[in-house]
Amino acid sequence: MKVKTLGLLACAGMLLSSLTVWSLTTPAEGPITIANDLPPDTPNDDPQKPALDAVTQFVAGNTLMVEGRVGFKTREANQEQENFVFLDITAKKEALGETTPLNLAIVLDRSGSMKGKRLENALSAARGMIERLRDGDVVSLVTYQNTAEVKVAATEIDGRSRFGILRQLDGITAQGDTCISCGLEAASEVLSRRSGMVDQVLLLSDGEATTGIKEESAFRTLAARIQRQGATISTIGVDVDYNERVMSAIAEEANGRHHFVENAGKLISIFDEELKSLANTVADEAELSVSLAPGVRVLQVYDRSFRRQGDRLIVPIGAFSGGDERTFLMKVSVPAGSAGTRPIADVHLAYRDLTQGRAGSCEGSLSHVLVADRSQLSALDPLVANRVERSETASTLANANQLWKEGKADRARHLLAQASEKKRAARTQILATPFASETKGSGDLAADFDKQERVLAEAQEGFAAPPPGAAPEPAARKPKAAVRANQSAAREAGF
Repeated sequence: MKVKTLGLLACAGMLLSSLTVWSLTTPAEGPITIANDLPPDTPNDDPQKPALDAVTQFVAGNTLMVEGRVGFKTREANQEQENFVFLDITAKKEALGETTPLNLAIVLDRSGSMKGKRLENALSAARGMIERLRDGDVVSLVTYQNTAEVKVAATEIDGRSRFGILRQLDGITAQGDTCISCGLEAASEVLSRRSGMVDQVLLLSDGEATTGIKEESAFRTLAARIQRQGATISTIGVDVDYNERVMSAIAEEANGRHHFVENAGKLISIFDEELKSLANTVADEAELSVSLAPGVRVLQVYDRSFRRQGDRLIVPIGAFSGGDERTFLMKVSVPAGSAGTRPIADVHLAYRDLTQGRAGSCEGSLSHVLVADRSQLSALDPLVANRVERSETASTLANANQLWKEGKADRARHLLAQASEKKRAARTQILATPFASETKGSGDLAADFDKQERVLAEAQEGFAAPPPGAAPEPAARKPKAAVRANQSAAREAGF
């Protein structure tokens, strides 16, 4: 989703000028703050009006730009209140000159279930990716079954080495069990031998882990360790018998994408998609630090892993290609207070700026205003409301999957139908707000709701009861494919 909000600055010429200067220069990445949508020269003679020094929204950054906003700009005084902290992080689209080389580990399942076309297509996709890597990039190939084998050690691509690497893919056969963790451990080791590059693991599997690590929690721990090493992991599940929760969890912990490929013949296009994204990487090792104001408590962090350091949340965000967008959403409880400004959080984003060859960072602060007059209470910001809806869509898809696995297909279909009805109502309400209509027009909010409604409709279709007389195998395959597609869509909704 591309939810851009710079249009709201059009009403303030001075701020627009500031943004123009920001977009054309690379000095300090300080925040542009926006206090309650009021022009800077607006007097505040009415003591009931929100204070002008309340920062309910900010824009900061250069190579990576952070737009921060609170869900509610005003809340009622003298009682504990809930609010949202929403951060939208976007990478600039400018084409790079000299790019940072890639350090790519391709990790392929070669267990017995990969025999035949699946393995052939996986190897063809790997060959195509290696052929399109640039001179100076580094590639390694790890295969796994009961154990892992490094078929190609980390090798720099040049005119001579490329041919030798491709020859190493010949003669790979499928047999044995599935040790996914073995493959990941081996990939971690080969990546660690190089530094100063864009580290990426591309993990492919078509089945359940039958040896090594098997529990989702343990896979999350392993993936988080590889992420702290500086690598991103994207996962590809092939056909309908792999564990979609495990593969999605690995991608989530290591800030990668999860792809579902029902037909192995489509693997080449997925590998191409990943390579194009990698080749345009503008920043990596991005990490958010969100420091809570005194008394503010975290109630929920949506769709992202994090760790606590006192009153700070540390949230790894990973690598960004040009034009990429990632979001962070958190619900907090803010203590009661008298009318006036109440700080919520300070935000700091640190990353490795590959366009400038240096460390990059930007920061901003967020607060809301406590008011005694209930008529001044604000509605939920439509961009934040939409992000909450996306998280609820992801949760609905995951819950429907679980119901279906428990044999409760009717309940899964009912849950999806209810969610679709609620989504239509939420769409009408959110898009009807003046703020949404003024800043988005016919744009991204409506398109994002279209996508959410389409995903829910496809999930209902996937879990539909088979027609009388349907062949048993195709009838059983359809909901399995729906489960995998739902998990991939849920991961994308929370990205």
